Amino acid sequence: MLLQLFLLVFFASYAKSECMVNSDKEFEGSCFTFYSQQLNFTDARNWCHNKNPAGPSYLAYVPDQITANFLATRASHEYGLGFGRFWIGLSRNSSTSPYAWDNGKPVTYTNFGTTELDQNYIFEDMGTSRWGSYKNSSLTWFVCSYAATPAPTISPEDNSCKPGKKVTLLFAYSNDFDSATVRSTWYQGFLTFTDDYAGYAIVRFDVNTGQEGIAYFTDLDNATSYVFSHLPDSNLRFGDNTTGSDSLEIIEKFYNNNSKQYSVCGSRCVILEKRYSNRLDISKTVSTVRKHYGMVHAFSSVDPSGGTQSKAIYNLTSKTNGVCNFGKDSKFADFTEEYQFFSAPYPMYCANPVVSGQNTAVLPSMNVNTECFLYWTLVTVQDHGPPDSFQSFDLKWSNEKSGGDDWYISSKSLFGVHGDQSYYFDLGSYSMQLQYNYTSAVEQTIQVRVYMNSAPKDWLPYCD
Repeated sequence: MLLQLFLLVFFASYAKSECMVNSDKEFEGSCFTFYSQQLNFTDARNWCHNKNPAGPSYLAYVPDQITANFLATRASHEYGLGFGRFWIGLSRNSSTSPYAWDNGKPVTYTNFGTTELDQNYIFEDMGTSRWGSYKNSSLTWFVCSYAATPAPTISPEDNSCKPGKKVTLLFAYSNDFDSATVRSTWYQGFLTFTDDYAGYAIVRFDVNTGQEGIAYFTDLDNATSYVFSHLPDSNLRFGDNTTGSDSLEIIEKFYNNNSKQYSVCGSRCVILEKRYSNRLDISKTVSTVRKHYGMVHAFSSVDPSGGTQSKAIYNLTSKTNGVCNFGKDSKFADFTEEYQFFSAPYPMYCANPVVSGQNTAVLPSMNVNTECFLYWTLVTVQDHGPPDSFQSFDLKWSNEKSGGDDWYISSKSLFGVHGDQSYYFDLGSYSMQLQYNYTSAVEQTIQVRVYMNSAPKDWLPYCD
């Protein structure tokens, strides 16, 4: 009965909130990262603060017994051990000092055992959930924690928003780039597709005078003139690396536009990110984009100018059927030229598998219901840049009627952290499988996509 109650609480909590990284575990409003390496207390704390793929976090905060039980049970499963210990975020400066949590919360609950209490850095036991102490130099597993975000909801605009109509394109770029990056990216990626959009929305963000207005155009030449007359201006930069980007606010502003002339139904965004957002919670932005069946693509610089949440824009693209690439600013123009954003704009398949090491993952099946002449298959092989741990993958698909095929790619054939290829698919349902090889045991969420040139009858559901 107690176990049933525990599971009921766990799943109810999970349904209401979500974590920045899919492999992290949510419980009672907090997300927990179980890192598969043994470090001393200081190094473990620094990893949580500065290296966690989810963004800044803390060594695990354990406010009550039910959380302690959850962590002990989950850690035993994650580390494949029947016994063992892991650092939590409780410590003291000396034997006469009070204990303090890494996240600064007051110490209102403790779960100390009866032995091993003479040191200053606290571990939790996987078998008993009891706490003991080690020296700072002791090596053991560790768990990070951060606040979960409310799960985004899909609130469709109305039944009139259907695929097939020409849509508005948002082109938004950080003022922290140099002018050449924005000019060449627009020139190589957009100027050859005059008739593909009903309108163009252009905006420069990350300016020190406040948000600039979004400019709208029906004519590509006028949109181009506006971009070239509103290139990044060094006099309008923040001048620090702590201020966060307002890219998420710009996207929300675009989708909240009520103009009948420039409908946001099915609209697409291309975001050039130089500065990270400081917002950990992206649920509002996700919900706003999904409400209008939108899609966000992004290029993120591997030489950021500031901000803290390196995964925010990536996670937004993952949750809106888009893609995010990472690379040098000088490569952005090549990225846009390589992409089939315009030739194959409609998402047909979406998966966000969690990968690490060497393994094979069975992906959700792919249903091909619309016949067209171009299917563009794309994989984002890392959730960060530049490429470091990716070695290779083999994406395989099979269909009872037409057989199967596969797509192999290695680290030598990437554009940034992307690989892409055009394939033809017969109508029908396909089983999907991904065999991958990474040098790192750190889990990360990647993006598997198939886009097509013909409008489907209904929008593809968003994948989480």
